[in-house]
Amino acid sequence: MSENLPANDNTPPHQRQHEINETSATPDQGVTTARSNESYSSGSMNNNAKKQTDLDPHGVDIEECDDEKMKADHDYEPEEGKAKKRFNYSEFYDRHRKWFHLAMFLIFTGYVAAAFALQVPKGYDSENLVLGILYAFFTLYILFQHIPISIIVDPFLAAVSFVGRPVMKLSRQVRGALYFGGVLVIIAVVVFAMPETENSTRLQRLIGFVGLLFFLGSTFACSKNHREVNWNTVAGGILLQFLLGLFVFKSSAGHDLFEWLAVFAEGFLSKAWHGTSFVFGEDVANSGMFFMSVVPAIIFFAAVVQMLYYLNALPWILSRAAQVFVKLLGVSGAEAVVSVGSCFLGQTEAPLLVRPVIASMTKAEIHQVMTCGFGTISGSVLFAYISMGVSGQALITSSIMSIPCTLAISKLRYPETEEPVTKKNTVVERDTESFNLLHAASSGAGLGITISLLIIANLIAILALLYAVNALLTWLGNFLTIQNLTLDFITGYIFVPLAWFIGADNQDLVPVGRLMALKVWANEFVAYNEMQTVYLETISYRSRLVATYALCGFANFSSIGIQLGGLGAIAPKRTGEIAQMAISALICGSICTWVSACFAGMLL
Repeated sequence: MSENLPANDNTPPHQRQHEINETSATPDQGVTTARSNESYSSGSMNNNAKKQTDLDPHGVDIEECDDEKMKADHDYEPEEGKAKKRFNYSEFYDRHRKWFHLAMFLIFTGYVAAAFALQVPKGYDSENLVLGILYAFFTLYILFQHIPISIIVDPFLAAVSFVGRPVMKLSRQVRGALYFGGVLVIIAVVVFAMPETENSTRLQRLIGFVGLLFFLGSTFACSKNHREVNWNTVAGGILLQFLLGLFVFKSSAGHDLFEWLAVFAEGFLSKAWHGTSFVFGEDVANSGMFFMSVVPAIIFFAAVVQMLYYLNALPWILSRAAQVFVKLLGVSGAEAVVSVGSCFLGQTEAPLLVRPVIASMTKAEIHQVMTCGFGTISGSVLFAYISMGVSGQALITSSIMSIPCTLAISKLRYPETEEPVTKKNTVVERDTESFNLLHAASSGAGLGITISLLIIANLIAILALLYAVNALLTWLGNFLTIQNLTLDFITGYIFVPLAWFIGADNQDLVPVGRLMALKVWANEFVAYNEMQTVYLETISYRSRLVATYALCGFANFSSIGIQLGGLGAIAPKRTGEIAQMAISALICGSICTWVSACFAGMLL
């Protein structure tokens, strides 16, 4: 062993003994030990280097500071843990949802039972009817939260599929034509089978039915693409409109329900008087001026709508109602949502419900969005018409009946030839801008002021232009010894055939035609005011009713600018297409109100 040692070995004895032990170890152990020594020596060098680099210019150990920071951060971990363990009300509700629903059902059932026990002995009341309908809807909602609706829907669809199996073998166009023809036959049979009344003879109903065929035929003749018309959508929309009219005019429940809605809307919107009297005083609030009676109601309604929008109540209702039209009429989700929302929000606010998809809509969808804006009125102006003396029930009924009609007429004039982005999606965009309920109410009030100022500005400009044009025409007529030559006088005679088609009495054709023309050239405010002040006592009840339905819409030339500005702001790149379809949508919106007037005359 001494031979193997170097001659001049100055190694200390204890280190020499360690080297001897390594030499005497097994080969595998020697390799392992050598590797561990290398790792140890390299790790020591790295640690030394790290310690040198971790020292800042002041000689502070950065690694030590990092350790202290980690320790400080670790001290806050229990607080974060406590935050994560906070009570989650949503999860608690989901876990015990059936018990919450049971408690709500029992409480509501007890309330309804007590109310009926106290009120039913007093006699029939529309309030009891409304409460019963609300209870039925609430019960069905709770029930279908725990029982799949497919239990009811699937057997029904299976039965329909079995019965319609022979028909499904036909082509789509043939099936649609048969469906459309069947709807017209059903309408004719029901209308002419009903007994005659003082205000509705079978001859008058025949005129209304001919008017219905005329408006539908004229729209189809001007269709953008005759071969692509979806007759299922057209027939389904007309059938739904007829059924809604039948429910209102020929059933006591429907009549009482819509009468209650009109009374409720008038009473609810009249609460704006308290705010007006507080700000301006009772004398000003009771002055009867248009500004003081209409503008506060518009501001109040806009604030309420924005609050319901923030609470997700309005989007939930609109999306559920839109699903009905998507499934029955085969329209896109965006079209259905805007159509349902138009009778609540109006032509400028309803498109905001589907703001993210406006830019990617097909041309047919944009045409439909504009048509439903022209063919309905908004809840914000409802009180203005009612305050003039117009029937609130007729206004609400006409606006709701126009919803399926706008879908039918628009698809007849401008059929869908592309693939909509929202083919079956009815999700409504939620309010993400309001921080709380109070902020939502404030935003809604600001929007109401904007709408009010827009209405007032349009009224001032349009009335001034109308009287200026009438003065010019009267001056020109004097040279030909024609007295009182005005725009509504000229166009009134042009609209006489349309007044006849909607079912106005023969002696009232010219006045009703003038009102219809005035509504298109000016707006429905001016036309309703003219009807209530000039023609109220001179035209018959039937003519006044069909005129109320025919005027119930925003289809006028001033609304074109409103829609161009509203939709153009949402989708600037589509402004050219919107402008090209504006006149077509205006005519289709007018036809929708005229078709509603035809049904009102037939079902009166």
